[in-house]
Amino acid sequence: MLELLLWWGVLLLLNTVFISSVSPLEMAVGGGVALLGALGAVAVRRASGATPGGPARLARALWAFPWTLLADTGRLALAVASPAHRRGGFRTVRLAPGTGAAWGAALLSSTPGAYAVESRDGGELTVHAMEDQLSSLERALTGAGE
Repeated sequence: MLELLLWWGVLLLLNTVFISSVSPLEMAVGGGVALLGALGAVAVRRASGATPGGPARLARALWAFPWTLLADTGRLALAVASPAHRRGGFRTVRLAPGTGAAWGAALLSSTPGAYAVESRDGGELTVHAMEDQLSSLERALTGAGE
């Protein structure tokens, strides 16, 4: 029930942000459509058996995220401006034990420097990265360098 309410709230909030005028009728329609979307989201998550995974390394990953976002944005600007800065490719990233693959992949994919292509059992992600070196976010997720 909590999951349904969270989805409903997020979807209703998004609807409210995107409508031009907030009226009782718009909110009623938006609330109904958000409820349908929330029911669908819960059904899909249950059918897939997806879980967010363990919270290990979450605090470190959240701390590293803004710094990685800034650094990757700079690297992206360099890569666009100069072909000499274009390197990288696919690699396998092994998450630290207890780290949730779902939230780890989502956080990593929300930066301009990398995105998760595949998640395998055992906490392995196939990642396409803009750079050959690990970002601070990847180091936080894997425990590399500790």
